[in-house]
Amino acid sequence: MTMRITGLASGLDTESIITELTKVESKKVDKIKSDQKKHDMKLDKWKELNKKVVDFYNKTLSNMRFDSNYIKKTTETSNDDAVSVTTSGTAMNSVQKLSVDKLASSAYMTGSKLASKLADGKVNQTTTLDNIVGYGAGGTVADEVKNKLTIKFGPKPAEGAEDTREAVTVEIKGTETIADAIARLKDVRSKDGYGISASFDAVQGRTYMAATTSGADAGFEIDLEASDKNVVAALGINTSDGAIYNAGEDAKITLNGVEYTSSSNTFDINGLSITAKQTASDISLTTKTDTSGIYDMVKGFLKEYNDLVGEMFTLYNADAAKEYDILTKEEKDSMTEDEIEEWNKKIEDGLLSKDQTIFRVMNEMKNIMMHSYDWGEKDINKETGEEVEVKTSFWSFHIATPGYFAAEEADRMKWHIYGDEDDDKYSSEEDKLKAKIEKDPELVSKFFKTISSEMYSKLGDLMKSTEFSSAYTLYEDKQMKKQVDNYKKQLKEAQDKLGQTEDKYYDKFAQMEKAMTKLNEQTNSLSGMLGTG
Repeated sequence: MTMRITGLASGLDTESIITELTKVESKKVDKIKSDQKKHDMKLDKWKELNKKVVDFYNKTLSNMRFDSNYIKKTTETSNDDAVSVTTSGTAMNSVQKLSVDKLASSAYMTGSKLASKLADGKVNQTTTLDNIVGYGAGGTVADEVKNKLTIKFGPKPAEGAEDTREAVTVEIKGTETIADAIARLKDVRSKDGYGISASFDAVQGRTYMAATTSGADAGFEIDLEASDKNVVAALGINTSDGAIYNAGEDAKITLNGVEYTSSSNTFDINGLSITAKQTASDISLTTKTDTSGIYDMVKGFLKEYNDLVGEMFTLYNADAAKEYDILTKEEKDSMTEDEIEEWNKKIEDGLLSKDQTIFRVMNEMKNIMMHSYDWGEKDINKETGEEVEVKTSFWSFHIATPGYFAAEEADRMKWHIYGDEDDDKYSSEEDKLKAKIEKDPELVSKFFKTISSEMYSKLGDLMKSTEFSSAYTLYEDKQMKKQVDNYKKQLKEAQDKLGQTEDKYYDKFAQMEKAMTKLNEQTNSLSGMLGTG
């Protein structure tokens, strides 16, 4: 930075004078900075709004185009303690009879009580296997099974049948601790993914083993012939020596007289996912159309639409506040915090005022909501009592926007479900939507599929990639990003010009100071000569 020392000879406040002389250029710099900042804020505002539109497009509108989202079913049970049911749209409306005959269980082994060869006789996690009573008591072990423990996975074959179970062998040495052995057991896995959960309870002095998966197929057995009997004894897992083994069992239910089994307690049958929780009989399952599910989906769609279009309306109709520029530091210094906040809010609220893209999107969405269709729907003429053909529209379900005098301007475009218990204005009206869903769910789904498909298609067209905008973008983001670079260029040019103008004036004042210094020197010299004479 160049150090400027001015006004020494003239006594003038040249800094202030030059600031005044360059005020025009300085204001140009401030104006470009303000426009640049407002442009960045506008870009952020658009990004925020565009995200909401894309979310509405990708989630709500996209889902409402498909039949599967209107086929909602629910199943009530007569015994919720015994069973719970999740219902898919493919389930049949029906009343079925169910009994839970048996719950699934995991294969489980409780080891015999262990004792240490040491004085206190107690076994803990750090006790080595060769220090447990039973280790080595049987004499030597064949080399092919020494330090090995072999576990077979699967249900035990019937007597006389071939044993085709998968065998997994793990090495456990006598010098290893109980904790080491438990860790080895936890690592055991069959090719089918079956495994063992193992632990040692020092208080009880027992080893515990359980299949990691419930059901008969996940059972396990210690193959005594292929295992080191010393390891088996040290872990207390020989059923001949007191260990207790409970085989895993499949769950069993009877639905409408047909038995079903499952390795878990969940059964997937004809659109129902039935989870057994306790044994019980004479359970009834009543499956029916979930009218509340369809109703809530429509209600959610309208709320999202109202929120989105309401926000667009507010943004479009806000005061543009064109006379409000971004405050400079000097301007902020002369204002209170509340004044600064109010000023900035004016700018932010008006960033998208009268934006033609918002106007177009808002009106396209509103126009689609006004569509009606000749689908042969019948209604009763209140005056004649005769059945007449009417067009299907939102009013067919008593869904409408308020009248001109019934709401403020911003709320006139928002749709209300007459009879909706959560609607402050129209909760006391007849709920025709609910009645239509119960009476003619196909008409309801057809209408909302059509409306959502048309809006999905229109928004898709509006968000297509162009020369000026990216895909899934309503506003001209490419063009706006170019403008960011333009502002940077304009700001640099304006700042350079301001600097050059300042330098020019500083140079002129420096020359004036130099001339005045020389004049002062000549005057002092002359005064000295006259005084001497």
